Amino acid sequence: MNWKRFINAVIVGFVALFVMDLIIHVLILGEIYKPLAGTLLRSEADMNSKMWAYYIGAFFFTLLFVWIYTYGVKGKGVIEGFRYGIYIGLFYIVVGSFMCWPIFPIPGALLWLWILFGMIEMIILGLIVGAIYKPIKE
Repeated sequence: MNWKRFINAVIVGFVALFVMDLIIHVLILGEIYKPLAGTLLRSEADMNSKMWAYYIGAFFFTLLFVWIYTYGVKGKGVIEGFRYGIYIGLFYIVVGSFMCWPIFPIPGALLWLWILFGMIEMIILGLIVGAIYKPIKE
C-alpha cells in the first residue's frame, strides 16, 4: 500500500465530500428541506448541535471508500476511479435511497434528486481518489 497517497486521498476526499454535501444539501436542496424541518428532519439548531456525528461518519465513509479502492486498484487512474464511483454510488446511494423511501415520508421527487446528486458525488469522489492514489510499483 502507498500510505502517503492513501492518506492524501482520504484527506482530499473528506474535504471534497464535505464541500459537495454542503453544495447539494444546503445550497441546492435547502429550500426543498425547509417544509420537512421539525417533522421529518431535525430543526436547524438541533441539526447543528449534532454535526459532530456527520463529521465522524463522513470521515469513516471516506476512509473506507479509499481503503476499498486500494484493494482493487489496477493503476488506471481517473478512469478506474470513475468506474469505482459508479459502483459505490449504485451500491450505497441508489440502494440506500430506495430502501429509505418507504420508511421516511419524503416526496418522490426528493428521492430522485438524492439519487442524481448522490451518484454525481460518488463519481466525483471516485475521480479524486483515482487521480490521487497510485499503488507502489513493485
